[in-house]
Amino acid sequence: MESFQVRTYGPSPCRAAVLHGGPGAIGSAAGLARGLAESCGVLEPLQSKYSVTEQVEELHRQLTVYASRSLVLIGHSWGAWLAALYAARHPGLAARLVLIGCGPLEAAYLPQLEARRLAHFTPEEAARYRELLAALSSPGSAPDALLRQLGTLCEKADNFQPFEEPDGDSGTIDGEMYDKVFGEAAELRRDGRLLAAFDRISCPLEIIHGVYDTHPPEGVTEPLSRRGIPYTFHLLEQCGHTPWRERYAGGEFFRLLNDAVKKEAR
Repeated sequence: MESFQVRTYGPSPCRAAVLHGGPGAIGSAAGLARGLAESCGVLEPLQSKYSVTEQVEELHRQLTVYASRSLVLIGHSWGAWLAALYAARHPGLAARLVLIGCGPLEAAYLPQLEARRLAHFTPEEAARYRELLAALSSPGSAPDALLRQLGTLCEKADNFQPFEEPDGDSGTIDGEMYDKVFGEAAELRRDGRLLAAFDRISCPLEIIHGVYDTHPPEGVTEPLSRRGIPYTFHLLEQCGHTPWRERYAGGEFFRLLNDAVKKEAR
């Protein structure tokens, strides 16, 4: 029998599932799950597969085994894309989508992301950032170690005033998963299939984004608006890419999440 990697938090029944970023930042949504579990039961599925399709179907099996009802799917970063792809593949099985720190849905917004990130770096950090990107694209690199270094650097640029994470909440890095899954996901973005997936989503859609997040919110809202896809958008001041860790925005962030879950519990 397949072993499902799912953590559970809070009281039963579970009302929400949180999906980690990366891809390959396994367990990095633990702090999000723990914070939300103060008000409802939460699942934290951990992805282990090395293709987009396999991750979508792995998530389906995880939710089918651990949940007795449709859940609010809360996806962070890559997890936002995964949540959307899942809801498109299995319409009716997601009660609501909440996308946190979602990456641009069209490649045209990538230069804006890069410019925003570089503007948050010192010259030395910007040089190191470029070195790490070049190293990751080289054959024979050690992707796990390089991705940890890149993640530490990007975390500084992407967050506003974050709390330190407890030991273990940052998760583990799987460089092979990042390379394979994100490479495929980037192609879905380039050829328009990622954005087209939103046409098949039948549940309400909410977007939560921090002003300081280097991922431009316009890269999410503008493509959806042009396509006529309805959504509710929340822009948080003094907030970066990981709102549950933010000193000033965390309270408002969890209020929004609790409201989203309560809407589906009525």
